[in-house]
Amino acid sequence: MHDHISPGEKARFSILTCSSTRVPDNDESGKTLQDILYNEGFQVVDKKIVKDDFTEIVSVVRKMIEKCDILLITGGTGITKYDVTIEAVRSISEKEMTGFMIQFQILSSKDVGMDAMLSGASGFVVERKAVFCLPGSPRGAFLGLKGIIIPEAPHIIHELRR
Repeated sequence: MHDHISPGEKARFSILTCSSTRVPDNDESGKTLQDILYNEGFQVVDKKIVKDDFTEIVSVVRKMIEKCDILLITGGTGITKYDVTIEAVRSISEKEMTGFMIQFQILSSKDVGMDAMLSGASGFVVERKAVFCLPGSPRGAFLGLKGIIIPEAPHIIHELRR
């Protein structure tokens, strides 16, 4: 049997908000994620806001993953024509963590019912770093981070460093 965590190592997080309407003063989801991480004792090494633009999202993601182990992205996971976050990240990913979407849908449907199907919350591996695309709602972002990502963070970074 082998260990599935790296003892004593805490993941370093970055937070990216993808929205054409958010600025630091009204970025509730970004603030929610940051507050949760600080309260859980994690380090947030970078935090940015980017417009809903495919090319810009790709560029910023590539830069942000240089500093962290796990990049949390909030926003752009819905079904409007402006929601391009998942497509942008998928275009540069090495792998997709399909299990994350399944687990998020299960948790989310218990919380918000059938509305959960409107979110494409997803997980990816980009340059050996975990990238999670979470809903732009504070409630959805909270659910993904607290319910799935934080409990699995030690296992995630252990596997990606192998």
